[in-house]
Amino acid sequence: MRKRPASSGARWIAGGWKLLKTRPGLVIGSVLLMYLLIFLTSFLPLIGIGVGYLIAPILAGGVIAIFARIAEILERGEEEPLAREQPIGFDLLFSQFSAEAPWRALLGLGGVTILVNLAILLLLATFLTIVLPEGGMAELTAPEATDSERLTELLPLLTSGAALGLWLVVIVIYSLYLAAMLFAVPRVVLAGDSLRMALSASFRAVWLNWLPMLIFGLIWLALFVTAPLTAGLSLILLLPWAWAALYAAYVSIFPVMSEQSPAETSMS
Repeated sequence: MRKRPASSGARWIAGGWKLLKTRPGLVIGSVLLMYLLIFLTSFLPLIGIGVGYLIAPILAGGVIAIFARIAEILERGEEEPLAREQPIGFDLLFSQFSAEAPWRALLGLGGVTILVNLAILLLLATFLTIVLPEGGMAELTAPEATDSERLTELLPLLTSGAALGLWLVVIVIYSLYLAAMLFAVPRVVLAGDSLRMALSASFRAVWLNWLPMLIFGLIWLALFVTAPLTAGLSLILLLPWAWAALYAAYVSIFPVMSEQSPAETSMS
């Protein structure tokens, strides 16, 4: 992996904008469709949230395949101007569901997300079991208790000094999880990594490039906090742009030589 100077964070975002403006309808449409499909799975009884976690990396792999295809066309277009007119279909969004695609590793990434969230819930439940008075947990889970009553009882406990250690542990767990997952999907789709290799490569990339990643994250945080000012409408642009910038960051950090070509990826 190549380490980049601190300004790379801004260049990654500029690279994402270049991808977005090349095929705005395709990029915005595919990313929003991905989120819509994940949202719709939450309505499945009993298993909805779990199914959403599992299919999210597979759909994200399709988004990465779309960016790889756009990048290939941009590169070819420098020598073959007509290449820029080549069509790219929304079917690439579902390309990682095919038998030839690495869907098992992507499914495993969804499983990692489920396990991390279950671990956090277990920590929270253990903490509440310790700090709640006798019978307190039964009162919280009672069918007749309202959400406002539960919140009134939980809020003082979760904001107390005793909860500080809990939140520090949660922050550490999620930080490690995000570092391991950030580039895991493109590592599986573009580099053919196994689940373990993808998580390890992503974590190492974030660790070695922590300064440009910090700048990258702060810029996006500043952009996303403006969403309430537009009633969330700016997310229609910001979310696809964020995914495009993530792809730009990925190809900047990882050596291109060891990876499949975008053309091979798009045919997966």
